[in-house]
Amino acid sequence: MESGDTTSPQHVNPAGKTSRRRLIVGGIVVLGLIAVALWATGLGRQLIQRATYAAGPATFSGSSQKLTRTVIVPTLDSPCPPGKNVIWCSSFQLAWNEVKDNVVHAPLQVIGAEEVAARLNATKQSASDLDPKSFYIAGGWIKDGIVGKIKKDMAAKFPSHVLPDFNDYDAGILAYSYLTANVPFKHPFLEIEQGFSFTDSQGIKTETEAFGVWGAYHGRYKRMREQVQILYCRSDEHPGDVVEYALDLCRHSQPYQVVVAVIEPRNSLAETIDHLRIQIGQYEKSGGYKYEEGRRLRETDVLRVPEMVLRIDHRFFELIGKILMNVKGPITEAMQTIEFRLDRSGAAVESEAVLAAKAIPREFVFDRPFLVYMQKRGAEQPFFVMWVDNAELLRRK
Repeated sequence: MESGDTTSPQHVNPAGKTSRRRLIVGGIVVLGLIAVALWATGLGRQLIQRATYAAGPATFSGSSQKLTRTVIVPTLDSPCPPGKNVIWCSSFQLAWNEVKDNVVHAPLQVIGAEEVAARLNATKQSASDLDPKSFYIAGGWIKDGIVGKIKKDMAAKFPSHVLPDFNDYDAGILAYSYLTANVPFKHPFLEIEQGFSFTDSQGIKTETEAFGVWGAYHGRYKRMREQVQILYCRSDEHPGDVVEYALDLCRHSQPYQVVVAVIEPRNSLAETIDHLRIQIGQYEKSGGYKYEEGRRLRETDVLRVPEMVLRIDHRFFELIGKILMNVKGPITEAMQTIEFRLDRSGAAVESEAVLAAKAIPREFVFDRPFLVYMQKRGAEQPFFVMWVDNAELLRRK
């Protein structure tokens, strides 16, 4: 062993070794204290609960064509068929708006789907309804490099999101939109372990998973109960017999809120939302002690909400293949993917949409009788003219 070799056992510094041990032990203690603090404040439990629910099985995942009692509508004012779940998300509208406002700069005219196009052109929903951090939209001509722009921008803003395959789009216009919103409840609700029975519009009962709060007079449930705000409540003769109601499940959430409501449906989602907003406004105007007390979830009240976790891939076949007159070609893609989760830990939505149209190439093929002539540019009369009626003078192959 060389005399200058400090790696041999006899040259290890005991003080340095002890110092490293103290650092390691100190780090473990600090991490332990942080874990205890997180658990004590409830944040640790929330993080674990959210991770657990996020990994749970979906109630549905697949194409909308496999759904028999659910429809995806392109606009809020689309008619709602009775006895069906009806889902709308603004991602497809955002893509449509991008083409309309920033690519062709005019309302989109679709031959054979005039009514749907008119609804999409006239809707009030836009990017202004969302927090800028929650979405991305871009559209343009393929030849101008819109695909590369989308890939670059999304990699910077939402690097973890996997984009759809854009390789099939080699010409025409393309618009893409993506939105994501996560609303964690400040205090996760209780899981209903004994089962929950949901009764649909046809009177069919189904046992489902659910969450909520009951027995809220217990001190440990106080914060859970107080995060709920009742936006609207209508009772019949007896105060306990509520027939219509709307609740903000976590009044602390920002910038988004999650509202659930039991209310008589109207002809469209837009009409139902408008009706509910009127009722909420009138409920607020009632004011006074009655309103202040009525909007709180009282200690004797019961809250139970069914859970759902879904992913739906949908294509608006009412648009695909129809001619978009603005580009003189067919709509080749009108796609939307919607993921939604509602459980005891919170709610989240993630959605993307693609709208593409390809201009039909004009074919100038002289495969039938034609005229050919030659003349001096600017002259009024030609100096050679020929009408080709048959192949007698054509070069044979």
